[in-house]
Amino acid sequence: MATINRQLGQIKDRTAGYKPMSYCVGNKSEKFLEACLKAHETIMGVLTPQAREGITPSEVRAAVLAYVAIDGSGKKELLKKIISSGYGEKDAIPKVSLEQLMDAWFEQKMAQGATEKHKTMAMQQKRAILDFFKNQGLKTVADLKPDTAHKFLAWRSETNYGSNGKTTTSASLLRYNMQILKQMLKVAARNGWIANPGIWDDVKVKSVAGVNTKIVEPLSVDLQRQMLEKLRGMRSELHDAVLLLLLTGMRVGELENLSPESLRGNAIVLHGEAVGNMKPLSGKTASAARTLPVCPSIAKIFERGHIFGIGPRNVGQAIKRYSFARAFPGIHPHRLRHTFAVNKLLSQTAGLQMVSYQLGHSDISTTANLYGKFVPEHFKAGFEEAIKERKELVEWLEGGYFSIFKA
Repeated sequence: MATINRQLGQIKDRTAGYKPMSYCVGNKSEKFLEACLKAHETIMGVLTPQAREGITPSEVRAAVLAYVAIDGSGKKELLKKIISSGYGEKDAIPKVSLEQLMDAWFEQKMAQGATEKHKTMAMQQKRAILDFFKNQGLKTVADLKPDTAHKFLAWRSETNYGSNGKTTTSASLLRYNMQILKQMLKVAARNGWIANPGIWDDVKVKSVAGVNTKIVEPLSVDLQRQMLEKLRGMRSELHDAVLLLLLTGMRVGELENLSPESLRGNAIVLHGEAVGNMKPLSGKTASAARTLPVCPSIAKIFERGHIFGIGPRNVGQAIKRYSFARAFPGIHPHRLRHTFAVNKLLSQTAGLQMVSYQLGHSDISTTANLYGKFVPEHFKAGFEEAIKERKELVEWLEGGYFSIFKA
């Protein structure tokens, strides 16, 4: 965004993603300075990112003074000349198509190592981004501007490709898409197709609870007990999978990575061993690679072996449909993750940092923002009974739960 120092007659442009620029147009009337500022914004607005990188402050100053001095028809002709002037093309940057850029990004992504699941997801997001480019009439890398990312987020937030009836896209998926867009710019810069790969560095995705982010809805103590009682009369593999999610806070998708070999001594090893900031192939982030403590109930679940015969899709469908969903409407796998966190924090059986680690969050602030209000010291007097109730539940789930089963 450009500003003007009226005392010095100096225009400064500090638009995010571009090199800073400043020049003087003279200490003249207020009307003249306002006209110069407007002319600057108009001229910079018609330039491609490459042209903005290539044009010099003295060239912009000359164009601004010329624009202010001429009439309406002359202004249009001047803008046409500026558009076709070739600023930024002095180094012969090729006009690569956005499809070529997306292919280059995808090829690099696959070269870094990816499972079939990650490949499928990358293909889906590639299609979504290309659909946006087509919708906006964008064809080459020269068409990418600072506001392109903001337009994408507005478009993508209302464009859901799933078949689950959603009308908005989740904040986590929007962040994933923005990560892809930023990676694309880096690929383009490395290949010499654009001059500045940082034009979207300041673009953030805003989370709005209940709109693009799930509201934290932990299950009550009574509801957890009733739910498990209902599941005991259903398929053993579904019962054990839901109980394991309540006991560990795992993402439902992580069930498919479990095997008898995941249990090593007194810990469940998820996604292999973490190495620095390297993201494991089967994990969401580097923090997904973690070891979870094993309580007697978890050991019994592994001993029974039923969880190795059910996939995350089956778990999701079973608790959102059929007889279970009729008895317990509104429960989805992620609520079990929320419930695990609240059970541990409110019962004081684990601190915020340990819960953050067990959930596989890459930043403890994520955990604090979602679940910090459930930490006991944040409660006012009178909640001792609620804390005691959660503690008794956790101790029962982790230690005495399977005693209810007949031998």
